[in-house]
Amino acid sequence: MPSLKTLLLFLVTILSAPCMAQAAASGAAANSELIDVASFFNGGYPYMHKEFNGGFNAIFLNQLEGISHGRPGSTFFRDDFNKREGPQEVTLFYSLAAPATIESFRVSGDDKEIDNTPHRIEFAISQTPDRDFQTVATFDVPKSYFAAERTQYDFHIPLKQKASGRYVRVTLSGAEYGRYRLSRFSAYGRFNHAVELRTDFSGVYRPSGGRNEDNPANREMAAQQKGTGQDPFLILHQQDGQITGCYVYGTTDGKSDSEGTLKEINAVLGNLTGGVENNVFRFTRTRTEDGSQNQGAMVLAPVEKGITNSPYAYVGRLLIIKNTSSGGKAGDGTLRIGLTRYLTTPPPCAVTGQKEKTAAEALQESLEKTGKAQLYGVNFDADTDVLRPESGAVLDEVVTLAKANPNWTLEIGAHTGSIGSADYNLKLSDRRAASVVSYLTSKGVNAAQLKSKGYGSTRPLIAGANNDAAHTQNRRVELIKQ
Repeated sequence: MPSLKTLLLFLVTILSAPCMAQAAASGAAANSELIDVASFFNGGYPYMHKEFNGGFNAIFLNQLEGISHGRPGSTFFRDDFNKREGPQEVTLFYSLAAPATIESFRVSGDDKEIDNTPHRIEFAISQTPDRDFQTVATFDVPKSYFAAERTQYDFHIPLKQKASGRYVRVTLSGAEYGRYRLSRFSAYGRFNHAVELRTDFSGVYRPSGGRNEDNPANREMAAQQKGTGQDPFLILHQQDGQITGCYVYGTTDGKSDSEGTLKEINAVLGNLTGGVENNVFRFTRTRTEDGSQNQGAMVLAPVEKGITNSPYAYVGRLLIIKNTSSGGKAGDGTLRIGLTRYLTTPPPCAVTGQKEKTAAEALQESLEKTGKAQLYGVNFDADTDVLRPESGAVLDEVVTLAKANPNWTLEIGAHTGSIGSADYNLKLSDRRAASVVSYLTSKGVNAAQLKSKGYGSTRPLIAGANNDAAHTQNRRVELIKQ
């Protein structure tokens, strides 16, 4: 089994410099109205359907997870690790949040070792995770890329015909030693229907590394616990599309991870509030120490029949998007934390013996301190103003808040990502804000307390970033106290 230090190599930044093949158009330009359905931020997640490479499984999955949000680390090793002759292939598998119609793929790489560059890349799609894959595209890397001292590429590969499926297989071949490295993999398309709500986020999780592991995840998530003999934990409570949670440090009863219980919570280091969209938990994190806030996202590994997860693999991945305008390092836009599930029944988000805040109380506190709050978990059918059923859990808290504060005036602001035209996004956001106001008044909120406003993509939370993380977090409903 590889060391934890090795498992966290995916944190290393790989800066991809685009260098397009003559026949390939820019991925961003060619896909301005499509989404990357394989991206972490749209619910894509890697998996295996058979055991291979022994102890390298954990490294393999970490690398797969890395390229789904553009930050790889380790090298992929060939499927048959004992094979010495013949094709030295690597097969990569991705589960999408729902069946999707794909129009193109994109692969990027930047590697000083040209022996790690694939010569051929094959893409296949299936409705099942472990069989019936149909090849939909094959791409041969131009020979000119192997003449340079450093291999840099960004290939956009359109399909001759659109293809629909839930699972994607990518096969890399041609490298002499069966080692490969990618910086990013994307599948551009649209979901065929709304993603079914995933309801198993509740639980107690451990962030990657133990109390003695000196890694960025622990330093950021639970710096206060170092040297205390106590462990950091993430606690989540889910109700339909709404999730509230906290990250804490506490003590256990001394049993093993699988059998032990969280005996006592000694400090709440921060709180998370948000909701689920496309199988992604999007949240705002508020630090207890200074009240500062960041945006973030979490995805759980797929659990469908036919998928094999390594015993060393994380059950999910949490990303915190740093605010680079207030001291964060430019180019280190997110903090990636692997999670293992410790318990499925979570305790309250409060120091042991104290009362937990309700979601409405946390919402009121945010409005009183900052004047606004992000309402992640308020979801709409694609390209419409029709509210999804799971939105009720979040909006009902706003109903409670508004009725408890009849003198408040609240603006419901709807925001989109930057995909699509500015005029279309502005009009869509106007309709969505009005739809939320209609829901609140139908639940008895005084219409005089409410205003609606659509902002389109004009007020992003994450400015100047053209990536899936920014598009996802910027697409939101925001509550503003007037």
